[in-house]
Amino acid sequence: MRLHNKRALITGGSDGIGLAIAGAFLREGADVLI
Repeated sequence: MRLHNKRALITGGSDGIGLAIAGAFLREGADVLI
């Protein structure tokens, strides 16, 4: 899925699965706030 021009708010994104999810959103082009 492509997420260009989309924003994602990830809670608990500094470690573990939250960090992996944040990375996935970043790879797909989203702006990520952790």
